[in-house]
Amino acid sequence: MNGVLIAVASIKGAPGVTTMAVGLAAVWPRPGAVLVECDPAGGDLWARFGHHPNPGLSGLAAATLQRGNGQAFLAHQQRLAVGANVVLAVPGDGAAASVHTLAQRGIGLLRQAATAAPVLLDVGRLDPHSPSFALASAADHVLLMARPDLAEQTQVGARLPWLVPNLSGQLWLVPAGAGRLATGEIARDLGIPVIGNVPRSRWGAGVLCGQLHVPNWRRLGLGRAIAAIAAVLAAAGPAPMLALPPRRPMVVPVVRAPQHDPRPAQAPR
Repeated sequence: MNGVLIAVASIKGAPGVTTMAVGLAAVWPRPGAVLVECDPAGGDLWARFGHHPNPGLSGLAAATLQRGNGQAFLAHQQRLAVGANVVLAVPGDGAAASVHTLAQRGIGLLRQAATAAPVLLDVGRLDPHSPSFALASAADHVLLMARPDLAEQTQVGARLPWLVPNLSGQLWLVPAGAGRLATGEIARDLGIPVIGNVPRSRWGAGVLCGQLHVPNWRRLGLGRAIAAIAAVLAAAGPAPMLALPPRRPMVVPVVRAPQHDPRPAQAPR
């Protein structure tokens, strides 16, 4: 079954969400996968790959207000040089209104499109007050990208109490880049299954950002890692296949400052 709705997101920082989403759309095991830029902060792919942002998200959001919009999803796609079909978003705050409309009225349209081929959503940073959070909540799978270090994993753990109960699908963690924490340690402490590690790759990231042309980029470490994640998601299908293991709270060491004694020091006797 091809149909599945997948959200790619982060909690803090810029660990490569858009790069990951483009890569998934480009290397999906079967043709037809589509990426929708749903970051309220605005789209970047139009500029990176030298496209005009229309047709794109603005038109798709407007189509959700009309009847008979079954073909709207196809009408607003563009194809990038890396082989990914994308619904592009305009830059800046102008994308926020389109994301809000899509979250309010377009989830059914996205699900309908996902019955025919995978739909990938680049939702940017997860925030309970962001319109893109409603899109992530409706996804079959949510890929949460974070660097494998204590600071960022602690940020993830602090948000799990409101994040996990509001998701209808499977939450996966994707450690991005190098760090001091091992994959098994992250999965154990956060209680989130790790679907795969994404290495840093100047060449691979350059291709997926539209800056480089490397014909065999899928053979690079980044391309192989993304392809392996895509294969797991394609096999899992639209229904969450794995239950989240019991979550153990992350123990963060607390460094206490020395207590100041307000009493005046006594002279030695």
